[in-house]
Amino acid sequence: MASGDSVQQIKERLTIVDVVSSYVELMPAGKHMKAKCPFHNEKTPSFTLSPDRGMYYCYGCHVGGDIFTFIQEIEGVDFKEALQILADKAGVELKKEDPKKRTERDKQYDILEVATKYFQEYLTKKTEAITYLRKRGVTPETIAKWRIGYAPGPPDHGWRELKHFLESKNFTSPELLKAGLIKGADSGKEPYDLFRDRIMFPIFNAVGKVVAYSGRILTDDSKAPKYVNSPETELFNKSEILYGYDKAKQGIRSMDFSLIVEGQFDVIMAHQAGYHNTVAVSGTALTTHHVMLLQRLSNKVVLALDGDRAGVAAVKKAADLMLSRGMDVKVAHIPKGEDPADLIQKDISCFKKIIGESKHVIEFLLDILEAEDLEERTFKLRGREEVIPYVQKIPDKIDQEHFVSLLAKRLKTTQEAVRAEIQRLTDLIDLQQQQPRSATQQNDVTEIQDTTVPASDRSFGRIDELIRYLVVLIDVFPDKQKGALRRTLEKIVSKTLAQMQEQIQATQVSALSFTLEAYVDKIPQKQLYNETIDKLNELQSLLAKQEMQKHSKALQEAEREGDEDKVIEILRIISMHKKKQEDSMLTVDIFEKMPS
Repeated sequence: MASGDSVQQIKERLTIVDVVSSYVELMPAGKHMKAKCPFHNEKTPSFTLSPDRGMYYCYGCHVGGDIFTFIQEIEGVDFKEALQILADKAGVELKKEDPKKRTERDKQYDILEVATKYFQEYLTKKTEAITYLRKRGVTPETIAKWRIGYAPGPPDHGWRELKHFLESKNFTSPELLKAGLIKGADSGKEPYDLFRDRIMFPIFNAVGKVVAYSGRILTDDSKAPKYVNSPETELFNKSEILYGYDKAKQGIRSMDFSLIVEGQFDVIMAHQAGYHNTVAVSGTALTTHHVMLLQRLSNKVVLALDGDRAGVAAVKKAADLMLSRGMDVKVAHIPKGEDPADLIQKDISCFKKIIGESKHVIEFLLDILEAEDLEERTFKLRGREEVIPYVQKIPDKIDQEHFVSLLAKRLKTTQEAVRAEIQRLTDLIDLQQQQPRSATQQNDVTEIQDTTVPASDRSFGRIDELIRYLVVLIDVFPDKQKGALRRTLEKIVSKTLAQMQEQIQATQVSALSFTLEAYVDKIPQKQLYNETIDKLNELQSLLAKQEMQKHSKALQEAEREGDEDKVIEILRIISMHKKKQEDSMLTVDIFEKMPS
């Protein structure tokens, strides 16, 4: 991560207008600026930008933040990647990173870029490769857009064509090994090219840089695998990269769903057919990270995977990851033996019809079961085992109830029976979560979702809400009394304003900031002061109550230990907080008496 100095330098060199104006057309609107929101389709501009505060907020889809969150959302990247994009734009060096490591990574990017151009150039010389791509329906424009190339190798070429070319460009064998382009040979033998006689599909990261390849064999060879993918490297992590994501981000936003297919040909042909929202995984199953990338852009997804057993298993894996996150998951029924690329080439209207008729994954799984023509009792039992668990994962109770009704009808049972089974699964999961984990099991956990909060702590979520509200309110409060509000809040919370600001996300700040600004402009000043005092008093009271509860637990412990001196001291502290809660009520006078 970069240092705070680097972040501050970026903020000093780039305004919110500089960043956002390169994506949308901004129009003046008083002291603000407005635009049509880039995150959802709208006719009337509701995307509001405050140049003074460096914040944006959309009243339509309720997204907001600063320049960093904007780049994260618009480019579909994480904070680290957004930081790098903005640093490059601002001409700021992210200094904290080890310069040696940065140089090594930049060298890998350079190697892959040179290799990609080499493959592209070689494709123009390989008639058989061009013929094959045309046979698959790939246009010259698509070949150029996706930078498709050809890696020479036997039978017409040698085993080290790329290696020798890159070495002639002053890259070394160790560097080529790190970039995943060559393989080490037996002892005493020269390393050789990983990709030989293959159609080359560069794999890009979220910002469009080549990080790896997938190579499809050109000359039929029963001994060679049909596809070879790059090994994982410092630049390429299969669990984090989606093929086509760099080109699909805007399409996913504008079409409001992701289309997931299985292979490179499927992706490029779908884009060629107008589905610019299409992506595929790269040599691995769908992961939680993949799902998070897609959910940033849309909560809806259509799976267009092969109709064989492996395809159905992939659908189930995807549903398992996505439904629990509240995503709307549909499945396009691809006929067995077909894939999207072939369907598009044969009859694009047929493919569009299949996508348009996609069904929710619950209905798709029921259709799969019904197609097996099972005996009635077996069908019900399989439905209980293979479909109801996915209904249980749906967090929206209204949506879940819809599928309870659907399952009851199609399984020829009662809604009560389906609900009972869902409850049984829920109880079982709760029981498993309560079981103590071994050290090994704890280390194996990659994602923990802890939504259980002790009842005694729930009311204190209000403390965070109040602090967030008051911190943001300071920014839009009447200038003469900003200082009074700030000092009062700092005294109550026993933290500086800067410390409180650090604990609040930019998205939360922007949403509140625009809302409060509009509210403060509308209401009488006296009403604003009274409401602010009410919130300050509520916060002070809750903090005192929190302290009393904390010391009450200590009191119980002291009583169990029979430590009378400690009991007396704790009682004194509790009494002090009780008195503070009852007596130290603030009044509106603080905005008149305290210096501004």
